[in-house]
Amino acid sequence: MVVQEALEKYKRYSSDLMDILRLRTKPIGVALIDRDLDQLGISALRPSKHFHRKLTFCQMAAAARYYGMGMAATLEDMACPGEIIIFGFAEPPDYFLDGSLSYGLYTRTKEAGKALDTSLPRLPAGKYKALLTMPLDNIIYEPQVVMIYGTPGQMVKLVTAYVYVSGEKVTLSASGKAGSDTAVVETLLTGKPRLALPGYGDRIVGHVEDYEMLFVTPAGMLGDIIDALKEQSRTNFIVYPPMPSIFYRVDFGSIPVIGHLYDRFLKEIDEKMMRERGGTNGE
Repeated sequence: MVVQEALEKYKRYSSDLMDILRLRTKPIGVALIDRDLDQLGISALRPSKHFHRKLTFCQMAAAARYYGMGMAATLEDMACPGEIIIFGFAEPPDYFLDGSLSYGLYTRTKEAGKALDTSLPRLPAGKYKALLTMPLDNIIYEPQVVMIYGTPGQMVKLVTAYVYVSGEKVTLSASGKAGSDTAVVETLLTGKPRLALPGYGDRIVGHVEDYEMLFVTPAGMLGDIIDALKEQSRTNFIVYPPMPSIFYRVDFGSIPVIGHLYDRFLKEIDEKMMRERGGTNGE
């Protein structure tokens, strides 16, 4: 396990993100572990042990960002079939891949369901034994990815920060299904940040708000992204919330019904001031 001193930077990262982006909830660190939990020497809540029930990845993420709870889950703690398959904790049965899992709900035909379900990213089955979700300001194990929920405006700020560093665009891939877990897996597989539209599971059981999107980045890139956020903020242009442009001519005449009276009054004022100015100059 990485020594505690090496994890302190994530507290700074969390503070910077909360301050610069004015986030409503905590960023989340996610780690997938290829060893048994008892070998890690960490203290984390276990869904089955401490809550006496299995929980979904969406619920674990919500516990981290809303309540600051770190959780560790193995297969026996996981409630969602989709996350079990996507994170590689079990092999998918045939009916997970032949379209049956989407037909009639997410897709009109079974063929379309097959196309959708086989396109979802998955980690190799059996590669990992446990999953950790942790608030970024209280990391107990080195995360591989970081999840940041926020408004579209906050997402734009994160995207521009990554572009500032890399020159590359950020991909948004969405199907309305398995939004957060597939974004985490895509980031792990590609090593690049992803934007995601959280799906119905995220919103129903993970309490993702209607206006929220998700930005997922490799943890190793977060320091550069935060440096870019700070540098761009100093321009007073790429900031959050955006600074409105206020130094333009207001067209009061466009106001319905009474606008022409506003225009008339302003013209009369201008004419009066011009006459007074001319009279003063004439003396």
